Amino acid sequence: MLLSAGQAEPARALAEKSEDAVLLGLLSLESHDFESARRLLDAARGDNPFDPRTASARGRLAFLERRFGDAVADLLEAALLRPDGLPDAGDARFLKAARALAPKEVAAWPEAVSAAAARLETAAKRLSPGMTWPDRTAALVRALVSRGASSEGALDRARRLSEIPAVSALGDRALLAAASGGELRRLAAGGVLYREGDPSGEISIVLAGSIEMSRTTPVGPQPLGEARVGDFVGEEALIGLPRASEARAPKPATLLGLTPEFFSEDGGRAPWLRHLRAGLARRLAHLNDRFHDFFPGEKPRPSLPDPSGGAATALSAEEKSRSLSSGGLSSSDRFLFGAFAEERRFPPEAVIFREGDAGDAIYAVASGRVRISRHLAGGEEAFAILPPGEIFGEMAVLDPAASGRSADARAHEETILLALSRSRFEKLERSDPEGCADLSALLCRLAARRCVETAERLVRWKMMAGFG
Repeated sequence: MLLSAGQAEPARALAEKSEDAVLLGLLSLESHDFESARRLLDAARGDNPFDPRTASARGRLAFLERRFGDAVADLLEAALLRPDGLPDAGDARFLKAARALAPKEVAAWPEAVSAAAARLETAAKRLSPGMTWPDRTAALVRALVSRGASSEGALDRARRLSEIPAVSALGDRALLAAASGGELRRLAAGGVLYREGDPSGEISIVLAGSIEMSRTTPVGPQPLGEARVGDFVGEEALIGLPRASEARAPKPATLLGLTPEFFSEDGGRAPWLRHLRAGLARRLAHLNDRFHDFFPGEKPRPSLPDPSGGAATALSAEEKSRSLSSGGLSSSDRFLFGAFAEERRFPPEAVIFREGDAGDAIYAVASGRVRISRHLAGGEEAFAILPPGEIFGEMAVLDPAASGRSADARAHEETILLALSRSRFEKLERSDPEGCADLSALLCRLAARRCVETAERLVRWKMMAGFG
């Protein structure tokens, strides 16, 4: 419990007192000491080869060390050793990601699960020759492949969704999943979907009508965009933040409300995540464009040197994980991004990309700092200097059809970045959409956070302009 709450030191004291090798191994894993984690977990497995905690921790360690075949083997054993025979949410994410990253190292789920069950049965018979190992393979395979609902009510709602052009192309399985997991909401003209400061429980897709977002300030309202048919509204729910604006229907509207859990479960989520990524990218681009409203016109932007692709370099799995630990990502999100990304080194003042350039990669700062700025009519506006752990340039993957980068990015000092190219992500997603779904969900959460931050910045500019 202490470890889950992020209280590593009290957890370590208790683990050392109890001499629990698994807990000590988990603490070593959390502190990026992979060598100690490996030694402790190997010892724990030798003492008890049937502890699901040990198998789970070993699987996550193997994933971080890019031994994806070993990771899948251990994580499947962990699932089969649990009372319900299923992986927990974290292990399921690593399983899908490992298969997406190394499909040649990982057998199809039925074969991989059968092999894990056979290993456990062999180990059990060595200790107790007459023992019969329970067969839980069918349920585990079903959980890994996907789940879907089939009630008549859900089918009827899915048919209704298929009549909406904005979402009909997502496919029958995706529409059935949303019809089963979503809740229809109808608003009269002038109806309020939510108000600023309300707790956020759902993100909704507009099926009919539209929703206008705005924020009240001491100097007047600040419009924050409009969600039309096919667009999502209420992205704060993806990151657990209160509502950042009021959302109101100017005319009658119909929405389908989905909980954040919908996007983290199986059952047709991959197409919805692609749709959500594109919708959040459009919303973020619109919010960025609203900054031009504060100035009467544009000045010619200063020319910058051509972007530098950076030099190839190498970081250990420990260094990758540690570099992302201060960026607000969960440990599993850090591990996933680090596993998919490649390392690039940039000298001070090197241009990573320029405003208007076509985006081809999303980046995380591993070491050094990155300066993000934008040329507006009022002059050069420095938005942020990003420290290690921060992720930027997400529009490149969120929306390949975007008109271009929305800001300049330069190395503020000697900097190493973790770069995830759009081409690599798209290749992985084409080969295994469900396996890439967790990374896709991470990108959606990043975009949601960026939308909320940009909306807050717009409100501050509105107040500064009104009081100036």
